Amino acid sequence: MIKIVIKLLLIKVLSLAFSATFAQEKIDFPAARGHYKMLQQYSKKPLEARKTWDSLSFPFYKENYERRMSLKPIYLTNIKPEDFRMPEMPANSSAQTRAELDYLFQLQQRRSAEDERASLFYADVWYNLRTKSTDENYPRMQRNLFHIGRSIGTWFNADSLPKTAKLIANVWQDASYFIWYFKFKYARVRPYKLEPKLKNLQETDWAAYPSGHAANSYINAFIFRAFAPEFADSFMKDAYDMAHSREIIGVHYPSDSEASREMAWQLVSFLFQNEQFIKDFAEAKKEWEKYRVK
Repeated sequence: MIKIVIKLLLIKVLSLAFSATFAQEKIDFPAARGHYKMLQQYSKKPLEARKTWDSLSFPFYKENYERRMSLKPIYLTNIKPEDFRMPEMPANSSAQTRAELDYLFQLQQRRSAEDERASLFYADVWYNLRTKSTDENYPRMQRNLFHIGRSIGTWFNADSLPKTAKLIANVWQDASYFIWYFKFKYARVRPYKLEPKLKNLQETDWAAYPSGHAANSYINAFIFRAFAPEFADSFMKDAYDMAHSREIIGVHYPSDSEASREMAWQLVSFLFQNEQFIKDFAEAKKEWEKYRVK
């Protein structure tokens, strides 16, 4: 009985410590920067002049919905989508959406061959939640879990950090559930559906808001920086580059990227209040101590 009480107290202490650290970092993290901040100055409200655009939404496919939502969260079983404070999505006809479309067109005109190559490479960074160790693509899926932060050392991989790999795979399942919930809820059409001048470099068959690539990348970055704060700049740059790559190839509005970053912060904050996640995080953190230089 005493051991159980001590264990519960330890978990509580860890929860408070991690939550306090994470909350402190939020103070130093800007809500928006650069073009994201600039574009937020425009109104999100519908405009009569383009009101026909507001009738456009991504079609709902029941089979796709049931498949995507069938994998439930592992850690955040008590969190509901309503617990998230998602930013207001700009109306299709709004001044902000028009400004974002103009920005994406300017980006398209300036993107280089290397921009396109890198962005299409990033587009292939994702994780199959149903993958098994016997699957042919399993090694690639494991590498993708460590795409964010890949420059911090040759040790930064699933072989060296198996508990971390398992933790992040579990988190991706939690994240996927909520990302897809919001995609189905908002059903935002892709930018090239509103602006014919946009030439998307990737075909997509799901809604835009929020961006799954951006959300998962920022989630990884926030968690990894909790493991190793000294590499925070590397983690955050990689996540930013992933989000921006989705704009470069014309498949996401900047507001998709920013909503994903805000959602990622909230999801990770929820995780650091979850006892099982904190326990798994503490076990995974021990792996890092072998490689971090103090």
